Amino acid sequence: MKKRQVTLLDRARADLGTAKIMLERLESDEIYVDIVAYHCQQCAEKVAKYLILLQGDTYANDHRSEEYLSDLKHERIKALIEQIAVKIDSWATTIRYGKTILASRKSVEEVLPVCEELLLIASQAVPCDVEISAANGTSKLIRGDN
Repeated sequence: MKKRQVTLLDRARADLGTAKIMLERLESDEIYVDIVAYHCQQCAEKVAKYLILLQGDTYANDHRSEEYLSDLKHERIKALIEQIAVKIDSWATTIRYGKTILASRKSVEEVLPVCEELLLIASQAVPCDVEISAANGTSKLIRGDN
């Protein structure tokens, strides 16, 4: 069986889907809310990095939004991520290894619709197949139906 090509946008969709399912089904334990928050942060980061690649640029290998937003030209996406940056930046790496709970259900519920909008906009940003080039000289076809 041939393996499917997966883009950052595909991964962002999976992060958001995972977050929504977990929040819906496992809401009684706050550790799960933290993990939902992490998936929301990952969704936003992957959307931004996906669009940076589509611009033909490379992105900072960093999880802080200020690092990858500086490379992003899509103004609406930038504005949405800046709107939630204070929350998602604290969730980026600390949740995976931290000893305390960082996210609240309320903060996650505020970020989820922003992530949904990010995905919608990013999905519409590629109406057809686009070939992008990486810094190492390789190129990759991104399918518009992803």
